[in-house]
Amino acid sequence: MAQIGTKNRKRLGLSFVSLRKVYFGFIFLAIVAYNQQFRIEAPPSLISMPESHDSLMKHLLLTKANGWEAMPGLGIEEMMKQEKVNEEFGCNWFEFKSTRGVTAKFCGHTNGDGVSAIVEQKGHFHHCDILPKMWDAVPNKGNASIYVEIGANIGSCVMEMLLSTEAKVIAFEPNPRNQFVMKNTIAALDKSYQERFVLVPVALGKESAKNKIYTAKGNSGNSVVGKIVKDNRNQVFEESEQYDIRVESISSIISTLPDIAFIKMDAQGFECQILSGLDQGLANKIRNIKFEVAKKHLRQQGCTDLLSKFRDLGFRITDESGRKTIEGETNQFNRMTELVAMRD
Repeated sequence: MAQIGTKNRKRLGLSFVSLRKVYFGFIFLAIVAYNQQFRIEAPPSLISMPESHDSLMKHLLLTKANGWEAMPGLGIEEMMKQEKVNEEFGCNWFEFKSTRGVTAKFCGHTNGDGVSAIVEQKGHFHHCDILPKMWDAVPNKGNASIYVEIGANIGSCVMEMLLSTEAKVIAFEPNPRNQFVMKNTIAALDKSYQERFVLVPVALGKESAKNKIYTAKGNSGNSVVGKIVKDNRNQVFEESEQYDIRVESISSIISTLPDIAFIKMDAQGFECQILSGLDQGLANKIRNIKFEVAKKHLRQQGCTDLLSKFRDLGFRITDESGRKTIEGETNQFNRMTELVAMRD
């Protein structure tokens, strides 16, 4: 076999070293590129979120996307300073008094809103009065148990739950005007309440999408996703109260880790869409859902099988007291009715 000369051996050695440097250089660049890609595409982290929110924020798979960002109570005042606010939005401040006697400042609408007027007159909103009792009735709750409100409106029920219970609250509300007053109310609370609250400023539905929300004049409670649905023939929807919003599925936002002891859902007919975005894994972690049956709104949104959807997810339907089981579908109710989906 021919012998390799000294010069050739040196050349081969140098070539090998050079090739090895190039090889490991490519490996390093590939790793950096992968990490950069992962950091961009992974679900948003909780960077800059207050540490005291870890127990609540860690249950959100998604904290910002598509132009929206979840707002933890302790950080809400600072985040509001960075927002561009509609000049027509404002606060009518008055006292909120919970059913258990706890008081706090409350920001209501300044545009003649009926819900705000009721809270100002009575100190609270009567539709929320039953919520603390329903929360208390859920057995085996822990310190990490969560109350979720879908369609939080101006925050009257959120306030009832924060002031009357120790529940941690995740609230979904897509209407920018409603968000404005609710954020101001939360910012005025003591930190012990703020740290139990997170606002997710989106509508819930089947999947991630853009949409519009339409709000009736003088009734922020009738804010409807995707179309105008009147409570009565004389109700007016003005163009100035139409807003572009984002829709996300609940299973893309809330993880399957927490015990979701209780949900209140008031989505003005969009309930079927919301349940279509709820996968079985998350549904299994939900104990009770209090929801409104508004026959006209459900029909206009094409939601004719709402109770069947609940049953398919493993829930039993009862009246608000929980004593009477409801069979059949929503077409049996001729007026607005409150029902409960319970997991036995």
